Amino acid sequence: MSNIRPLLRLTVLVSAALFGGCRTETAPSDDLAFCSRKSNDLVLRLEAEPNNLNPLLSTSGYNSLVDYQMFGYLLTIDPVSMELAPYLAKSRPAIQELNDGPYAGGMSYTYEIHEAAVWDNGTPVTGRDYAFTLKAVLNPFVTGAKRLVPYVQFIKDVVIDPENPKKFTVYTNERQLSGEERVSSTFYVIPEYAYDPEGLLKDIPVADFSDEAKMKALSESDDRLSRFADQFQDPKYSNDPAAISGCGAYKLESWEPGQQLSLVKKENWWGDPLVKDFPNLGAYPDRIIIKPIIDAATALTALKAEEIDVMSDINPKDFTDLVAAGDSSCYRLEAPSILQVAFLSLNTRIPKLSDKRVRKAIAYAIDVDQIINTLYYGLAERTASPAHPSTSYYNQQLKPIPFDIEKAKSLLAEAGWKDTNGDGVVDKDINGQKVELQLRYGFTATRSISQQIGLLIQENAGKAGIDIKLDGKEFNQLLDDRKRGDFDIIAGGRSLSPLYWEPKQNYHTAGDNQVGFGNADTDALLDSIQNTFDEAERLKMYLRFQEILYDEMPEIYVIAPKGRIAIHKRFEGPTMAMYPGFLVNLFHLKENAN
Repeated sequence: MSNIRPLLRLTVLVSAALFGGCRTETAPSDDLAFCSRKSNDLVLRLEAEPNNLNPLLSTSGYNSLVDYQMFGYLLTIDPVSMELAPYLAKSRPAIQELNDGPYAGGMSYTYEIHEAAVWDNGTPVTGRDYAFTLKAVLNPFVTGAKRLVPYVQFIKDVVIDPENPKKFTVYTNERQLSGEERVSSTFYVIPEYAYDPEGLLKDIPVADFSDEAKMKALSESDDRLSRFADQFQDPKYSNDPAAISGCGAYKLESWEPGQQLSLVKKENWWGDPLVKDFPNLGAYPDRIIIKPIIDAATALTALKAEEIDVMSDINPKDFTDLVAAGDSSCYRLEAPSILQVAFLSLNTRIPKLSDKRVRKAIAYAIDVDQIINTLYYGLAERTASPAHPSTSYYNQQLKPIPFDIEKAKSLLAEAGWKDTNGDGVVDKDINGQKVELQLRYGFTATRSISQQIGLLIQENAGKAGIDIKLDGKEFNQLLDDRKRGDFDIIAGGRSLSPLYWEPKQNYHTAGDNQVGFGNADTDALLDSIQNTFDEAERLKMYLRFQEILYDEMPEIYVIAPKGRIAIHKRFEGPTMAMYPGFLVNLFHLKENAN
């Protein structure tokens, strides 16, 4: 469903199915005597397999769930307070406004990394590694990191304390509302020695990477940038346990594609002695085993057989059945409110969908109430915006589009689409050719609920003269289709940050804008949102931007689903509002689990 952000600001696709609080436990009893699983190895089911474990190139939430265990941000999100909290850094940064000098009008952020923080080879994690990671992101030849660039373009330099390489200052040329978050947690810090063994970027200053003119000149005259990119984007950094290296608590032990991915906790991990004062460094399972079980029915069977410890995105009907099963379960079931919004992406670049009246007609042809009541069993709410309905900046004046076939027909007719040959599908002359309004609807083929939703949309859209062709594919293939722009409609969802909503990445014409939305005016509005500290003024901008999206409708916002989570009762640990609703590294065995 943007940042697939990892766990912080990046909004990322976490499922290309369609659409995937309160606590609901199956039993008050904590009796585990009848449960067979006892070990401290935690088995997590994912709906799709990660396709890339290079954290700068990751594009989905499935990748990020694994990356979070192997790599580290300077700061992370605390699952209880939902605020920024230390991870690699010893504290939140010392922040100063810059009123003079080359970055006047900007800010400085000074960090110090834990003395104990080391890489896998025993060398210390330092500010040089942060600077190197930033350079890798800004390298124009590292095309896979393009989605991160809008977040870090305002960073202009990184200066390392000559007396203490673990202490460094990040300089920006703008004062942005989410500046601390963007500097601290846009990207995982990766080791320079492992990912740039030839030192290709070592002698190129950060300031050169942040200077557009200098970067253009270097790109044309210095092959170190392209050579680094070729090496950095080598598949070994995405799937080879010997090449993947981070400062997190876990390392990649093995990966059997299609079967399981195993992370093992590092011996003498540097974070263990610090957990009392820095609880987000907690790493309690001995192993985290990820099983990509694509088929929902197969996953449910595995859960009932006690082969899985943690499972999210349970089919809504299956979840309600599990709740009804009562006190015989070895699992606690929870349905927290999740900061996640489900939508349909519409490719506005293609002639069939370039007219907003056609896009709105599709929205009117979707019976969302039927989807919520019959397929989600009430475990979702309607939404009309990419902002979550629970947030203070959600535009309450925007009403979800009602199901109205006649309105859909009227909008299509206004846009020149009529059924001229009586075959039940509206058509129109485009560039001298008669074109029927036939649209591919991309969804994750292995999710039964996705197919059911697609069939409902197909049936109702057909009544308006829109011919929807269901195009079920493997999840990662859908991601590739989106990046290439090879789609008509794709179902998906986006996870959101609990701190600030920053829509620039997804909707700015220079960002990871896959639907073709935007112009100079909307770009300026998105830039202003980033730079506006006055809460009342920023709220006006948020509301205005949502109005524009509602009017242009490059995406049809449908529901905000509830989390549907099962956790083996031998584990304790917090659930949270961020997708997927938990951090598996913080689950620990109960005292009576054995």
